[in-house]
Amino acid sequence: MASNTPQRGPSTPMTAIRSTLLSRSAPSIPPASQLYEPLVKGVLRHRLYKIFLHSALFCWALTTLWMTWSTGGMFGMGVKESLLLPMKPSTLAFTAATFLTGALPLVVLRKAHLVAAPTPATSPSKILSGAFNKRSTSQALLTYLISSLALLGLHILITGAYDSSAPTSMRLTLFVKSRKHPYYLNGHLIYILLSQVAVAYACLLRCVLLDRFAVRWAHTLTSKGEQKLQSFGLARVVTVCLTTLVYTSFITVAHLTVFAVARSVVLPLLFKVPLVHHVLRPFTAHFLRGAWTVSLLTRHWSLVSRAFYLALTTVAVWEYAESAFDAIVAEPIAVAQQTADPGLTLVSGITSSDPYLKHFACAEMRDFAADDSSAASARRTALFSDQKYNPSMWSTLSRESLLTLGRDYQLLLRRGQPAPPPAAASAAPTKPTVPLPVPATPLVRTSVYKPPQTSPLRAALDTFSSDGPLAAAVSETAEASVSHIPELFRSVMPTSPQHKAQEAVETVKKAEENVVQLVKETKSKWRSGLSNVLSAYLPRVIVQAASQVRSWWTRERVHRVAETSLPNRYMDALVAEALCHLTCASLTEDKFGVVQRDIPKIIEALLSFLSALEDYQAELNASYSLPPPDKLKELSPKEIVEKETLAMEAARAGEVLSVVSDAIKDGIVQVVRTFGDKLSAFKFPPRIAKKLQGFVDYN
Repeated sequence: MASNTPQRGPSTPMTAIRSTLLSRSAPSIPPASQLYEPLVKGVLRHRLYKIFLHSALFCWALTTLWMTWSTGGMFGMGVKESLLLPMKPSTLAFTAATFLTGALPLVVLRKAHLVAAPTPATSPSKILSGAFNKRSTSQALLTYLISSLALLGLHILITGAYDSSAPTSMRLTLFVKSRKHPYYLNGHLIYILLSQVAVAYACLLRCVLLDRFAVRWAHTLTSKGEQKLQSFGLARVVTVCLTTLVYTSFITVAHLTVFAVARSVVLPLLFKVPLVHHVLRPFTAHFLRGAWTVSLLTRHWSLVSRAFYLALTTVAVWEYAESAFDAIVAEPIAVAQQTADPGLTLVSGITSSDPYLKHFACAEMRDFAADDSSAASARRTALFSDQKYNPSMWSTLSRESLLTLGRDYQLLLRRGQPAPPPAAASAAPTKPTVPLPVPATPLVRTSVYKPPQTSPLRAALDTFSSDGPLAAAVSETAEASVSHIPELFRSVMPTSPQHKAQEAVETVKKAEENVVQLVKETKSKWRSGLSNVLSAYLPRVIVQAASQVRSWWTRERVHRVAETSLPNRYMDALVAEALCHLTCASLTEDKFGVVQRDIPKIIEALLSFLSALEDYQAELNASYSLPPPDKLKELSPKEIVEKETLAMEAARAGEVLSVVSDAIKDGIVQVVRTFGDKLSAFKFPPRIAKKLQGFVDYN
C-alpha cells in the first residue's frame, strides 16, 4: 500500500564548494606611522631620560660648589661636613630646583623645535633676520629669560640661607634699608638682574647664529662597527667649561660697557625729561651720586665677580644640557632587529614624512645592506623576493630612495634656491571658425504672423518705455557723440560702477607702491646720511673697524652656500651607500632578478648626482683658488687676506660636497668590482656610459 506522506530531502544541508582560486589584492606596505615610527619614538623617549640624567648630575655638581662657596669653602666647613654636604636633603632640594629651572626648560625647548636640516641662510645677517620670522625664536627668548631669572632667585635663596657673614648690602633685597629713603632700589640687585638678562639675550644670539635647533649628523656616516662610544665624562666637561668661561667673559665685558653708558649717560638724560624725573627720583635718585669711574668699579668688584660667577653657572648649565642634547639625539638607532620582519620595518621607515625619523631609517638601512652575516643575507634575500605586498618591498625601497636623491639633486642644480613657480599653461590655439554658407533663399526678417492691433494709448506708452524706440534713439545718439569726443576729454565723463571700482583698486595699489618706495628711499637716505656723518666725525680707525664688522655681518659665506645647496647631504650619502650595497648583494642574493632591472636607473641617478657635485667643485676651484705666488705678491695685504679667507671657505665648501661625492664614488667602485664585465649587459645613456667607463678603467 502506497504511503501518502511526502518525501523529505537529505538531512545534511548542501553548500557550495569553496574555491582557492579567488583573486585577492595584495596588501600595501604599512605606513611608517604604524610600524617604524612608534619604535623609534620609544627609543628617543628613553634617550630623553638619559639627557635628563646627565644634566641633573651636572646640576648636582654645580649646586654643591655653590653651597660650598656660600658656607666658606672646604676649609671653613671641615672635611667631614664637606663630604656630607652633597648628600644633605637641602643640597638635593636645591639640585632639583636648579635642574627644573635651568636644564629642563632648555631640553624641552630643543625637543619641541628640533629640525633635521639646517636653516637655509648664507650670512649671519640672513640667519638673524630669518630667526625673527620663526616662532621658535620668541619662545626661546622667553625660556632663556625665565630660566636666568629663576636661577637668580635660587642664588638669592642659597646665599640668604648659607652665607650668614655677608653684609646687608649683599643680601640682594629689593630696597635699600634706609630710614630716610625707604624706596631706594638696591643697585646690587639691579646690576645682577640686568646681568642675567644680558646673559639670556647673548645665549639666544649664540643659539640663533649656531643654528642649534638643527641636528648635527656628522657622526652618522660611520658604520656600526666603527662607531665610537660617545663619552660624557672629562672631555665633555672640559669642553663645556672652556666654552662657558670664554663666552661668559665676553658677556661680562659687554654688560659692563652697556651698564656704564646707561649709568653715566642715559639715566641723567632721563632725569632731565619733564615729569619723568618725578617718577624716577623716589627710587633711583641715589644712582646719580658720583660718576662712573674706574674707582667705582673697583669699590664694587665683589658685586661684579658675584654676577660673573652667577652668569658662569647659568651658561654652564645651559651649555652642558644643550651639548648633551646635541650628542644624544644624533646617535644611530637600531630597532628593526626587534621586529619579525626587519626588511619590512626598514622599508616602511624610509617612507616616513618626518625627515628626522627618516634619517634613522636610512642609517639602519645602510647597516642592513652592508652586513656580511648569513642572517643579514637571508633577510636581504627575503626582501628581494617579496611578493606579498603591492608594490613590493624592493620597488618601494628603490622608488623612495631615488626620489630622495632626485629632490636633492634638483636643489643642488638650483644652488639652494627655491623651485620656480610652475609656468602657466598656455591656452590651446582656437580653431578658425568656418563661415556658414549663405543660403540661396533669403531669410524673411519680418514676423510671418499678423501683429495684433494695439490701442493708441498703448503705443504711446511703448514709445516712452526703457526699451522703446525713443530710448534706443537716445542711446545711439549718445554713443555717436562720445565717439567724436577727443581722448583728452573722455576721462571726465561719468563711467560705470564696475569701471569706477577697478580704477579705485588700481589707485590704491599705486598708492601702496608709492608708499613702499618712499619708505625704502627714506631708509637709504637716512643710512647714507648717518654713515656720512659718522665717517666725518669719528676717528678713521673706528670707521674702518665698523666697515669690517659690517662686511663680516652681511657677506655671504661660500661654504654656507654649499650647505644650503645640500641641506640633506648626510641622508643622501646614506641612501647612496645603501643602494650600492644592495645592488652588489643582489648578484648572489636576488633569485628572481628584480634588482637587475633597476640597476641602470640607480647608476644613472648616482652618476648624474656625482657629475653635478664635480661641476660645483670645479666652479669653486676656478673662482676661489689662490693665485700663483708671483701674482700674489702684487696684491695688497688686505686683498691677500680676502683671497685666503675665500680660499678657506671654498675648502670648507669642498668638504661639504665630499660628504655625498665620496659616498657615491665608493659605492660605484664597489658595484664595478662586483659586477665586472656583467655591466655590459645593461644599457646606459652615452653620458652615463662615459662616466661609468672611467670607473671601469680605474679598477
